[in-house]
Amino acid sequence: MTKRLAASSPFSNAHWDAFVAIPHQAQGAVGSAPAAWAKTCGLDVVPDATLLPEQPLTRRQVRDICADPARHVLFGFICAMAWGEQQKRHARLSWGARVPLQKNLERLRGGDLTRAQAFELFAGKNWIPGLGPAYFTKLLYFFSPGNTNYVMDQWTARSVNLITGQRVVRMSDVYAHPNSTAAHDEAFCFVIDDMARRLESTGDAIEERLFSQGWHKPWPWRAYVKRHG
Repeated sequence: MTKRLAASSPFSNAHWDAFVAIPHQAQGAVGSAPAAWAKTCGLDVVPDATLLPEQPLTRRQVRDICADPARHVLFGFICAMAWGEQQKRHARLSWGARVPLQKNLERLRGGDLTRAQAFELFAGKNWIPGLGPAYFTKLLYFFSPGNTNYVMDQWTARSVNLITGQRVVRMSDVYAHPNSTAAHDEAFCFVIDDMARRLESTGDAIEERLFSQGWHKPWPWRAYVKRHG
């Protein structure tokens, strides 16, 4: 039976009910094969380039690579960006800033950062060219231990704002605003954690459901967001 929230809940019942009614579908492998993506983007001096996977990866596979201390963090970066299909020109810009990028990713992998501290590695004066919130939150998601940082891309951001009926995530058109702050990210993550508690799930699973999948043939939740959000 669909779970309704109490009247005092910040969620919009109609959109919440629609979300809960759609079964969780495992995302599977998405994006581009890291080896092909790196080649297409013209990235040079790639650590262990010959070992880059030649097929698209699942979330679990990308996370395992990014968490593996035997893997160079820039190897993990390529796998994460190929998974998210970062655009070529943005990839080249961020790869050009790979020295500070590497330092940030090593800090993320090392843990001991709050969500706000992790976000601020890439925000404001620490911005890395080519990496807006939709993409650097993917790095927070894959590199941070503990599974408590979530991807704040257009689909998850629009979903959270739709379900809550509030401007939890600051938007620019349909995208998370490039000047989003750690406070916006914390509020966004808090909503996902709250949804997970209410549905006796995990934040990781809820974020995957909100992310959904598909462009020309979107999965049910993404199609719903396109219609209503």
